[in-house]
Order: sequence, then C-alpha cells, then structure tokens
Amino acid sequence: MKTFNILILAILLASCNTQVKETETNSSAKVEQKNTSETNCYLYAGLSDTVSMNLTHLGDSITGYLVYNFKEKDKNTGTINGRMNGNILIAEYTFLSEGIQSCRQVAFKLEGTSFSEGYGESYSQNDKVVFRNIDSLNFQGPMKLTEIACQ
Repeated sequence: MKTFNILILAILLASCNTQVKETETNSSAKVEQKNTSETNCYLYAGLSDTVSMNLTHLGDSITGYLVYNFKEKDKNTGTINGRMNGNILIAEYTFLSEGIQSCRQVAFKLEGTSFSEGYGESYSQNDKVVFRNIDSLNFQGPMKLTEIACQ
C-alpha cells in the first residue's frame, strides 16, 4: 500500500511543475523547530465538513496529503508540495475531484500548533490556479487545522 501511495504521489507531483514564489518574512525559532520534525498531521472537523493535512518535512521542502471533504460538495484528495516562508506554507495542491486532476496554489499560516488557510485573488496560469499576491492573503477563515497524532 505504501508503494502505491508513493507512486501516486510521484505521478501527481510530476504533473504540477510551477515554481513556488518565495516571500521575505522573518522566521522564528519555533518555525525552525517545526521544520526539523519528520511528519505532522492536522485536522479541521466541523459538524459536516472536514479538512485533513499530513505534512512531511524534507529539508526546506514540505510534501504531503491534503483532503477537503465538504457536505454536498465533491471530495478533493491530493498532494501538496511547497515550503515554509516564515510561518506561511506556500504549496501546490494537485488533486482529483470527480476523476479530473487539477492543480492550484494553497497557503496556510502556522499559528502555534494550528494552520489557517489563506484566501485571496487568484488567476489561471498554465492550467494552474495561483494567487495574484501572496502578501495580501487573508488567513481569518473559520477553519483552523489543529495538530493531531498521525495515524
């Protein structure tokens, strides 16, 4: 099963080749400590919606899985590949929804042991949706992904 998951991850990552824009931010010692851990898992569980994220730190890079499961919406399951810029994770999310593969940029702000997703103006570039200005993202959404024990 692990071999199958690694194969799927490699295929999805190979199909999404946009470079991640790095922004200049101050990194704190707490974020540096977080980058040295191997795998961290996060979950938002509302009454009818869930978002789960597993992150693996490989040097400066972060890879993992991200799943959105919203009531009365198509489930999105995919991989993320990016890096931390200070306390902001900027990554490409390559996912399947109704059998169609898509790629979009995602951003999550680390606050303590929780991540909040960033939202902002975006546009399509080479069949990928990217943020117009990462520095103006809004991280005040209601869903906070709290760190949990990985299973």
